[in-house]
Amino acid sequence: MPNSSARSIIETRLSAEAPAKLNLFFEVLSKRHDNYHEIVSIAVPIQLFDTLTFEPTDGSTIQFECKSVGLTLSDTDIPLDDTNLAVRATKLLQERLPHERLFQERGAYAPRYGAKITLSKRIPSQAGLGGGSSDAVAALRLARQGWNLDISDAELLSIAAEVGSDCPIFFYDVPTISRGRGEQIQPLPPMSPLWFVLLKPPEGLSTACVYTECMPLHDGHFRQPDDLIAALSNGNVREIGRNLFNRLEVPAQKLWHRFGEVKNLLLAAGCLAVQMSGSGTAFFGLCENEAHAKETFQRLHSVSGQGNKSFLARSMA
Repeated sequence: MPNSSARSIIETRLSAEAPAKLNLFFEVLSKRHDNYHEIVSIAVPIQLFDTLTFEPTDGSTIQFECKSVGLTLSDTDIPLDDTNLAVRATKLLQERLPHERLFQERGAYAPRYGAKITLSKRIPSQAGLGGGSSDAVAALRLARQGWNLDISDAELLSIAAEVGSDCPIFFYDVPTISRGRGEQIQPLPPMSPLWFVLLKPPEGLSTACVYTECMPLHDGHFRQPDDLIAALSNGNVREIGRNLFNRLEVPAQKLWHRFGEVKNLLLAAGCLAVQMSGSGTAFFGLCENEAHAKETFQRLHSVSGQGNKSFLARSMA
């Protein structure tokens, strides 16, 4: 990694938005020897954002706090220690920097790569929306800017892939197809905007548990994303809806008794197609256009029930 110790730190408060994602396609191909799973996924970023602020500080401490914006969060929903992906990513970047971490200010020497990070949380956790992974990528980019580091996106992406398999997709603001354990990313061509209604129930699912149940329940018929890619390319919304697929729905349905109930709320509200995102428990409903999405959102919001959280979102592409 390039030596950045000679560059001056930027004394400023920076901020960035971290988008959520939806998995329009998710197939699990096999269990790998490294205990990850071989997957094929098509993800699209959506206009539902967390916001991170980053303030460079003297010393080497990473201070982190989280503020809920429109969510009901318990103390255990968002970890504030090294298990938080934004904190983990920032500390991993610290470890990769040169050892000459001293700079002179007001005649005294002090360690130079510390930070205060504040997360304004709008993306629900344990939802399959990638909020934690997106926060990690935003933190890496802010740290590069705030610490004035000469580090490429490729180097940051390598660090992000160590933090989590979902992280690399958030280096792109267009739909992506992911392979391997999720680290092999190919951006897809920009597409027409898609409109979605999201529903997040209060329950969460353990990603590890969902994956553990996946292969034993697999039907052995491995889906390919070609038809969905073609539908995305020509902007045929109904064809996109017909080709949505998520292999993780099968184990999630086994582990969570309200799976069908929550999915049916979106179908009853009038969505063209409904699918769980990632390992859940958020569902998204695909809508015909903006007007249809707003009408559907209003119907869903009135009947979704206490504890459920609904969102209206458009794709970023």
